[in-house]
Amino acid sequence: MTGTPIRHLAIIPDGNRRWARARGMSAQEGHIAGIGAIDGAIREAFAQGVEMVTFWWGSPANLTQRAPEEVRGIVDALGDWLDGPAQRLLRDTDARFGAFGRIDELCPELRPKLDRALGAASAGPRQVTLLMGYDGRDELREAARTFARGASQSLEEGLWTAGLPDVDLLLRSGGSAHLSAGFMLWHIAEARLAFVDEPWPAVTPAVVRRELEAAGAQTRRYGR
Repeated sequence: MTGTPIRHLAIIPDGNRRWARARGMSAQEGHIAGIGAIDGAIREAFAQGVEMVTFWWGSPANLTQRAPEEVRGIVDALGDWLDGPAQRLLRDTDARFGAFGRIDELCPELRPKLDRALGAASAGPRQVTLLMGYDGRDELREAARTFARGASQSLEEGLWTAGLPDVDLLLRSGGSAHLSAGFMLWHIAEARLAFVDEPWPAVTPAVVRRELEAAGAQTRRYGR
């Protein structure tokens, strides 16, 4: 029996702070290293035939409950990526770009940078999706309210991430085998889960390839 292709890869890039602490570095330096690892992971995923990569860069709790200097580091690292590497990535891979979450509420300074990244995106077959200020439970509550007042035809239609396909593989780094903040609850119902020990800045393209190959070799029956 042949395996099931991985078309949509979702990433929870955990472990930036632990990676930094182990090297005597600041949390901000860990987040900078972490956002740097995003490029290699996405490029490798696309090279392996993945069509969509969704990555999470912070929940509302991350942006409101951590020390102000660390929150600034999280936001600044993402902003620097959006202003340069993200645009090159989108052009190089002929990829579309989307962003969801409470971005305008929690980090409005990112809006101009997001708009510039959107302007660099193409209409190609691949897509990069950013989740920032995102909590899957918030998303479901808002979708339920939208549906209840008749503003959508279904619960799924009211999701912030409506239109994204189901996740085939969820990859979480950092050695902790759990989900967080209701991450993409609607979309991961049938996903394969890969929990790797490496903290996110240490996740190389080779690690991504290893997990994609392992998951792709599995045959899914979806209840049949």
